Parts: sequence; structure tokens; C-alpha cells
Amino acid sequence: MNKKYKNLTFTDFCAGIGGGRIGLENLGMTCLSFSEIDKDAEITYREFFGKDELNYGDLMQINPDDLPDFDFMVGGFPCQTFSIVGKRCGLDDDERGQIIYGLVKILKAKDVKYFILENVKGLMNHDKGRTLKVVLKLLEEAGYKVFYEVLNSLDFGVPQMRERVYLVGVKRELVDDDFSFDFPKKYSGSIQTLEDCLLDSDEKLLFNESLPAYQTFLKYLDNKYNKGKYSLKELLSKEYRILDTRQSDLRIYEGKTPTLRRGRHGILYVKNGQLRKLSGYEALLLQKFPKEYAQRVRGKVSNQKLLQQTGNAMTPSVIEEIARNLMKAIGEAKMTEKEILINRGSTTAKNGFKNETFVVEEFNNWKESELSQSWLKAMNYNLDEIESVTATKVKGSYKADVQVAINIEIKLTNLTDIQNLQVKLVSNPKGFNQIDKRWLKSYNELWDIPNEVYELLQYFTGEKKPKIDNSRDERRMFADELLENEQQLLLDFFESHKTLIVNDILKGRGKLSAEWMLVILKLKGTENIQWALEPINKVLNHFGNGEVKITPRGSFKIGNITIQRKGGDNGRESANMLQFKINPAELIK
Repeated sequence: MNKKYKNLTFTDFCAGIGGGRIGLENLGMTCLSFSEIDKDAEITYREFFGKDELNYGDLMQINPDDLPDFDFMVGGFPCQTFSIVGKRCGLDDDERGQIIYGLVKILKAKDVKYFILENVKGLMNHDKGRTLKVVLKLLEEAGYKVFYEVLNSLDFGVPQMRERVYLVGVKRELVDDDFSFDFPKKYSGSIQTLEDCLLDSDEKLLFNESLPAYQTFLKYLDNKYNKGKYSLKELLSKEYRILDTRQSDLRIYEGKTPTLRRGRHGILYVKNGQLRKLSGYEALLLQKFPKEYAQRVRGKVSNQKLLQQTGNAMTPSVIEEIARNLMKAIGEAKMTEKEILINRGSTTAKNGFKNETFVVEEFNNWKESELSQSWLKAMNYNLDEIESVTATKVKGSYKADVQVAINIEIKLTNLTDIQNLQVKLVSNPKGFNQIDKRWLKSYNELWDIPNEVYELLQYFTGEKKPKIDNSRDERRMFADELLENEQQLLLDFFESHKTLIVNDILKGRGKLSAEWMLVILKLKGTENIQWALEPINKVLNHFGNGEVKITPRGSFKIGNITIQRKGGDNGRESANMLQFKINPAELIK
């Protein structure tokens, strides 16, 4: 797998079974979550990508604030609405046509950098082209430069004729006015033939006189459209000949298949001189899904459902090639420079560091401070456009330890941009740092903890004494000392509230929520420091993504976040608070 764009994240909307996701993952991008309402498709999706994948469900019901921040949107707004064979009710379709509005709402709310959207070719001329104009206008008014073109999967490594219209967008502020994008014409990877795809040897897929449908097929060959045109012997004379019986007249293909569709599956093919029905496994290969993915659902998902789902899927190789071209068009050198500034802000500076006051003083002395100038560049500011910088230490219990007000004069307009920084000082690159601690009742106000879970957490923190004999600590219970069903209850709570918890403990809420995390590593015995300045969404992704589990020491973990009883405090009651810890030095490359 290409890891070139490993710093880019995406969310998979109208995901189906993940064809778009595979295309972006082939370039090394990271999927944060998906949105799909078809329960059968969700089952297949989870077989492909993992049982713990986060599904936000109906995108029309999604609160964008609940979504993680991400760089790239991939999705297909439903095909039936605009299809030539559908009702052609377009944007007036309450169930499906309005999906584009939901996608645009999310694009704007999450300030997504790029998108690739897919639809049927019928979108091009629906309502004499007016529907497409509305879609393009919505996307352009959301702040994107938009490009569209019809591409055929046949040109992208698979022997399937499949024309779809693809819409590509890039945030206008990221490119120059004269930015242009050319769609790819062919696939740069491996090319599959029918022989590579039609591999299923299941005897149940043979189509012969043992099946009632076979007699119907013989009558079909003798109907008024086909009578006298074909003989069965001649049809069986060529290997891998494709027969499409989905229309009244028989259609024959050599070296390729017609478009796989969700609703009609009447494709037969010749192999070893016999007719065979197309299987779901083979359909996945005809869509360029990796063979190892197809193997994961073989025997677990019925042929009927796989044929439906595959007929509704995106072709991964097309998405992969479009995204590759888009990244090249934006400019690899420019992109690399930006990623370095944002994601690899770690440098070494010979400066003393005592506390957050040092950070405030550096920002306020930004014109002379090379360190402060490096931080400002890492936050994507052009030093030539900055008029002044005023930093103040925030008092109170906020995620932002330092609030930095940056006044920028651009052209004739004076703008004030407020950025909130959370500062973490660490002296051990392998040490842990408290990120949040409160009484359980405070977390209950935030997360509405169920009574059963709340009581179990009281045993965990020591607000309640152990309910078992011979506990490892007479003051409290470790997670692995609880009953298995109690452990699962807690794990289920942390899993279902994962996004909320991670956001609250790392980012916080309200106007002083942290937008950046500045980590400064100062090793003992040296005045040198290393630092990393990361946007908070990257911090959330780094620490929050991963399994929810109980550790060997009886604590809990959400990704790279450890959940413990605070302890210490010379035995004071505050030792019974709940504490969340991370290793901030992980952000320093």
C-alpha cells in the first residue's frame, strides 16, 4: 500500500460496502468513521474493515459537531434518484435527493479540504441538466472549486463497463484562482481480466437443465427478440463469453461485463463449456475489491446480497486514481511543506523553559523570538501578514492553558484571529501526563452516566470501598476485579461515548476549548527543548483512535488514553477522583 498521503484523514459517507474507502486507503489515507443506513451493507463493511468501525448512520441526522475533524470526504449520494431507470425525481425526492444538502452541510461545518462524490451518469442530463447545475452551485457556494467528469471503470483496471459521474472539490482557499484539475484517463496499477475475476468453482452456480430457471432461459432465447439469432451450442463455444439476460433481447460481451446493478442480476458466463451464474465473490473482483476482502465475506454473506451491494458500490481503482491526480494537482511540494509545518513542528531550540509564562512571553515577543515565529508558521500564519500578537495566560479550569490573540492585517481588512493553545511540559519522552481529572459527579454532568456504570466507577475510584474480599488495594477495586458482565458494562459505556469523552478531555467545550496542543520536551540536565505544535483534531485522532480495553494493570484505555483512579495526594479524599492520562511526547516526531 502506498503510504505517501498517510497524514490525510477521511470519512466515508453513503459508504455502502466501502469501495471509496479502499481507493483512498490504497494511497495511505486513514479512515476515521463511516456513515451508512443499509444494515446489510454495514454487515459486509464490518467484515471488510473490522467489527469496531464507527458508523454514524443516517447522515441527514448527523450533528457535524459529533464527527471527528477530517481532511477528505468520499461518498456517493444515492444512485436511484438520478438514474435513467429510476423515477427521476431528483432534488425533490424527500428520501434520497436531499442527501446532497446533508453532505454540503457537513463539508461546511467540518471545513473539509477535499471531496470526491460519485453518482450515476444520469445526473448529467437529469431535468435537462438543471439538477447538476443545482448540485454544482451548492458545492461552489460552500467554498469549493468543483470539477466533474464521466469515467468508465473499464479504463481503470477492471473488465466491467461502468460509467459514473465523479465530482471533485478542493477548498478554494487552498489553491490559486487559476487552479485546474484533469481527471485521470486510465489506471496506473494492475489490470484484471475476466479470467482473473471469474474464479468461483461452486457447483451450485452452474446454470443447467437441473434448474427451473434454465427452461425459462431456453424460452427467452426463443422469444420474438431473440428467435433465430442464437443457438445454445454456439453460445457455449467461447470461454468467458458474457450473456446479459436483463433486457428482453440477449446481449453478448467479450472480454468485459456490462454494468453490475443493484436491482437486476441476470448475468451468465461460459466456463468449461458450461453456463454459470455470476457470484457475489466474482462481482467484488469485477469491482476491483481486493481478493482478500472478497474472501472475508465468502460464505458469510449471501450471493444475492453481495450482488446487490456490489452493484451499488464504487470502483476503488477509480477513486484511487482520481485522488492520486488531485494530490498531484495540488502540488506535492506545497503539500509536503504544509504537512511539515502542521504535523512535524518538532525542532530543537536552545531556550530555557520553566512554565506556561515562558510560552506567553515568547508569543508576545514574536518579532524577536525565532521560536515563536516557528510556532506561528506551524499554525499556518504568514509572518508578513501579522500586525501584532498578544498572548495571555488563561485562569481557571480550561483545556486551553494559553490563549493567543493574533491580529492579522490582510489588504484593507483588519482581522482578529483567536487561537487557544493547550501547553504540556514533559521531561520524560516515555512518561505520562495528566490531561484531565474530576470527581465522578462532574463527569456525570457531562456524559449522563447510567446509574449502574456510575456505581461501578465509584468502586474503581474508591468513592466506594471494595465489595470483594482480598482486593489488591483495600481502598478501591481494579477494573479486572469486577465481574465479567460489569467489566463489559463499563467497556460498552466508554465505547458508546468514545467520541464525546475524547473531545471533552482533550479539547474541552466553549469559547476557551483548545484548538492546538503545544508539547515541550525538556530533558533533565539540558537547556535544549524539543517541541510539537499540533492542531487539536490531529491530537484527538492520535490519542483517541484505537481499542477500548482493560489494561493488564486493571485500568481502562481508550486508544492511547489511560483512565485511572488519581491516587496519591497523601491519602486525601481527592485521591478518589477519575483521571485521564496521555504521553504528550508521542506527538514529537
